[in-house]
Amino acid sequence: MASLIEAIIFDGAPQTAAVPDGLKTVPLTAGLAMLPLTDKALEHLGAADPNDDRIKPGWILRRAVATLAEHMSADRHVLYVFGETFGGPGTREAVGWYEGRLFYGPAGTCDLEADREPGYQVAPHRDSAMNGGLRAMGVQAAPGVDEYETIGLTRHRMIDDWITT
Repeated sequence: MASLIEAIIFDGAPQTAAVPDGLKTVPLTAGLAMLPLTDKALEHLGAADPNDDRIKPGWILRRAVATLAEHMSADRHVLYVFGETFGGPGTREAVGWYEGRLFYGPAGTCDLEADREPGYQVAPHRDSAMNGGLRAMGVQAAPGVDEYETIGLTRHRMIDDWITT
C-alpha cells in the first residue's frame, strides 16, 4: 500500500504562523499543526514545477517551500517533511528551522540501498529523517509507536486526504 506526505509541521497557533492566505492547516497532536503541501498548495506557493530550483539534486524539497518554512520559523519550530512509500519501502526527507536558522537537517533517509539519493542514508524507519526531525522538535514517542504515529500522521496515507476530510 502506498503513502505520500509532504507538509510543513509547526508548533504554536496556526493563526500566528505566517501561513499564506488561501492555504489550509490541520491540527495534529502534541500542540502541533500541519500545512499539507498538496499540488494545489505547491502551485499557490509557486513551487509546483518539478524542475524548479531544488535544494539538492534528486531531493523533493523546493526552494519556495524552504523559504516559506524559514519565514514561518521566526517565532516557532517548523519542520518540512516528505515521505513516500510503495508497498513498504520508502524515502523520507526532513529539514527544520527555528528563529530563521536550521536546527535539523537537511536529512534524507531511505529503506533500501537502491533508493539512495546523494545525501540520503539508509536507515531503519524509527531513525528516519522524519522521526529524527520530530524528535529534534521535542516530540516524544508514545510507548510502542514512533514520533510519526505519536503526532497523528498515520491518520491518512495520502496528503490530499488531509484537506478533503
